[in-house]
This record gives sequence, structure tokens and C-alpha cells, in this order.
Amino acid sequence: MATYIPRDLDFAESAPVAFESSAVVASTPAEIWEVLCDHERWPEWMGSLKSVRPTSTPPSGVGSTREVVLTGGLTFQERFIAWDEPERWAFTGLEGPRIVRSLVERVTVHELGPGRTEVTYRMAVEPSRGCGLLVRAARRGVEQNLAKALRGLDRAVAARGA
Repeated sequence: MATYIPRDLDFAESAPVAFESSAVVASTPAEIWEVLCDHERWPEWMGSLKSVRPTSTPPSGVGSTREVVLTGGLTFQERFIAWDEPERWAFTGLEGPRIVRSLVERVTVHELGPGRTEVTYRMAVEPSRGCGLLVRAARRGVEQNLAKALRGLDRAVAARGA
């Protein structure tokens, strides 16, 4: 595991590489936010995750930290850098696989109308030296996984409302 260069929220727009996906979720921003804040249950709707575990008290909010383990075993340590309930949160990577030097992931939640909310997940990275082509080549797969996760988020929110 490598130590990352922590970044601020602006990095989500200025990073050398960014992956993004958006979806309309049939719910309110507050209902979506509730699911996003339930860290331990993320693997239920984001299939690429094995576990998500808060590592700070409180578990949510700016400065809070968590550990994320992907299904393949890769582990990330993250710290939240934005928390604007129920519209936006973002975290920066603190530690993770050596392929990346810096990481910011941001979720925005924008109400379109009653029971219709657009959710956008953006992953911004600075590849490690010599890994830029590999990271860029992963674009299609990463964006497909993000789109699949947002469909899973829609199902998870609907299941809570049932």
C-alpha cells in the first residue's frame, strides 16, 4: 500500500484523469443520503466492494475516515473533505494501491423534481509515474462499474422505502 498525496475538493475538477457516471434515482435527496451514509452496507449496492468500515468517530462528516476493501483485496484509507448534506460529499485517498498518487471521489445529489434525483459519482485520480496509460485504459471498466453501482444505489434506496 502507498501513501497518497491528500487533495482538496478542487482536485475533482483538475485531476489529470477523471471517471464519472450519472443516473436518475427514483427518490428524494434525503432518502439517497441515508443510504450513502450507511457505510457498512455499501457492498450491498456497489458490487466491487468487499467491505467499508468507518475508522473515526464520528463516522461521517468532514475529517471522518474510513477503510474500503475491494472484492479483489485492494484496500484504501479515505478521509472526507466535503460533507454538504444532502447534496454533496467527497473524500481524498490517504493510502491505497501504488498505481495512484492522489485520489478524490465526489458524489453530488441534485433533485430534478418530486421523486427524481440525479446522482453523479466522480472519481478523480493522479496516476503514479509510469501508470498513466494503464489508468486511462481502465476508463471504460471503471465508468461501467460506477454506472452499475448507481443502479444498485437506486435499488437500495427503493428497498429501504418498501
